[in-house]
Amino acid sequence: MPADAVSSPSRGAAITCLVGTQLLFGVHYSVAREITAQLDPVAWTALRALLGLLTLSGLMLLLGRRWPRGRATWGRLVVLGVLGVALNQLLFNAGIARSTAIHGVLLMATVPAQTLALGVLMGQERFTARKLTSVLLGLCGVALLMRVDALALPDGAGWLQTRDGAPAARFADSMLAGDLLIFANSACYALFLALGKASTRAMDPLVLSAGVYLPGAALACLIGGPTLLAADLASLPVSIWLLIAFVIAGPTVGAYMLNLYALSRLPTSLVGLFINLQFVVAVASGMLWHGEALGARVVVAGLLVLGGVSLRLRAEPVPQNMA
Repeated sequence: MPADAVSSPSRGAAITCLVGTQLLFGVHYSVAREITAQLDPVAWTALRALLGLLTLSGLMLLLGRRWPRGRATWGRLVVLGVLGVALNQLLFNAGIARSTAIHGVLLMATVPAQTLALGVLMGQERFTARKLTSVLLGLCGVALLMRVDALALPDGAGWLQTRDGAPAARFADSMLAGDLLIFANSACYALFLALGKASTRAMDPLVLSAGVYLPGAALACLIGGPTLLAADLASLPVSIWLLIAFVIAGPTVGAYMLNLYALSRLPTSLVGLFINLQFVVAVASGMLWHGEALGARVVVAGLLVLGGVSLRLRAEPVPQNMA
């Protein structure tokens, strides 16, 4: 049904779902930071992937969907599962444990620009000056966010800091390390989107999601299983278990359903614009929950990244992340 033909009540419900999706994704950055402060990021990745698989596959079977068939199909799903689930979540959780919600949402906002660059390289997108500008704006924003300009100072003063602003004893403890991990996560997801474009047209979205989660969760459990088994899950506070339930029911499954409903009833360009709401929610939750600062550097970086996203929009939606 064309978007213009959608009734007003249905359009209102779709916009409500779209707002709900961005709220869930936006809050997730601070929630993930809280969980990874109590549970090893590698263990949390294995647990989330496993619970996500059980929820999605159970929902698929409940609705009478069937698992995909064919070697070629499962070959593609394995690649997509490694990129979109295992590496995506592992890199994100390890990164957010060192970085902040504000940095996280800005780095993830570069996914459309990265997807665009990959699409041009793979022949899926036509190269234009507008698209090049979109990518360059995003890269400039990332460079500013990562304090690359500080390298020009004597001994790179102030470059390696923890997210609390103290000098980092090791590179692995620095916020830069966390930012690089999140940026690598966004690159994996951008590649996932570029490679999975054909599959999204050929398969039912719920079946595709469950099919991607199966190999992705298997790899995540292979990597993080020993760490998860060694973790003292019984000692986790009830509040953390509630946040874990929120991540599975919200950003993992609920947001997918809400976004699918919205996409079917609203113009894709309108859907894409709501990425800005996700940024506002992530910034607000980071500041209120963890006291994160919104300095001039972050503001300018945000304007560059979101400016690039706005150029990217045109008639296509901004991809929603799976982190």
